Amino acid sequence: MWDFTLTPAPFTQPEHELLAEDLVRWGSDPSLLEVLSATVGVSSRWTRPLVLRGFSADGDLRGAAVVFLCRDAGPSFGVTGQARSAVRRLPPIWYWERTSLGTDGHASPGLVVHGVDRDEFRGQALRWLRRHQVLGVVVESRIRRPPRSSRSTRGLGVSSVSLQGPRQTPLLERHRNLARKMRRFRGRGGTLRVIHGALPDDLLEVLLAAYDVPRPLNPPFVELYPQMIRAHSALDSPAAWHVVAEMDGVPVGYHSWWHSGHTLSLLSGAFTRPTGGTVHAYENVLLESMTLARDLGCRTVHLGPTVNGVKRALFDSDPTELRFVAALPPVRWGVGLALPHSALAPAEIARVTGG
Repeated sequence: MWDFTLTPAPFTQPEHELLAEDLVRWGSDPSLLEVLSATVGVSSRWTRPLVLRGFSADGDLRGAAVVFLCRDAGPSFGVTGQARSAVRRLPPIWYWERTSLGTDGHASPGLVVHGVDRDEFRGQALRWLRRHQVLGVVVESRIRRPPRSSRSTRGLGVSSVSLQGPRQTPLLERHRNLARKMRRFRGRGGTLRVIHGALPDDLLEVLLAAYDVPRPLNPPFVELYPQMIRAHSALDSPAAWHVVAEMDGVPVGYHSWWHSGHTLSLLSGAFTRPTGGTVHAYENVLLESMTLARDLGCRTVHLGPTVNGVKRALFDSDPTELRFVAALPPVRWGVGLALPHSALAPAEIARVTGG
């Protein structure tokens, strides 16, 4: 029988050592736990990132993952105004992203110690969460038969890039319009800057302004995002990399990355649209990031949820599900009733992601 704790305690050095083998198996290394610990080091009135730890009957660590407790999930469903205030008064929804490694500073399939089966950790963790929380969401690859204790809907999909094997066809050859977008970006005064280590505070505050742009889909922890980004950007680590796009010296967008082992994981990114229309800063930052990944000797790039059609067109997308887990049948019934009329309806997700 397993036992679990759900606390804001960061990963300890002994846990780094216990989970190192699994991280290496994923092409990463224990430095990724620095990012996860930075995530659980911030919180707000409505959102609390925590570490879910599973233990054997003898008290030995079996596995761990970052899980959010979210009271402000209304924007994820497209709920605003008084309805959003009502959602905040409900018990929190837990959220676990399992489809990639390190993206947004929290995603992981669940890290396990030597000799522990990952599927067993997942099953035990979900059973524990179902008993101790009213409702939660786990984001996973699609399966044919979800458990009876859940309701599922289509997820955004998840994008990753393999740089292994036979020589990959360059993006510029597969997408001929990218060369035009690069020329347009440079012709409008666009430049790219790669920063290693912590982001300067003044630059960070300018980049954070891009998050004021409304987005059609948001995770349930979206109001905590600026604090998470500040925590990640302050990590003065050789694993931290940032690609910043500027127009005539003014920042217009960025991507922050974490390099661990042979893996590059996207921590955050945002873009503004300068006066006069798009200048394709997004595509240019992605192209520069792929160059960075190759220069660092990476085998895999995790880009996280497929949040727009550009990412889908360039890198494809593996299908995912949002699985709402609840022990009480009335809660599952309510979720099933609300989903088709929310921002998480499959048609709405297809419209936003372009596929």
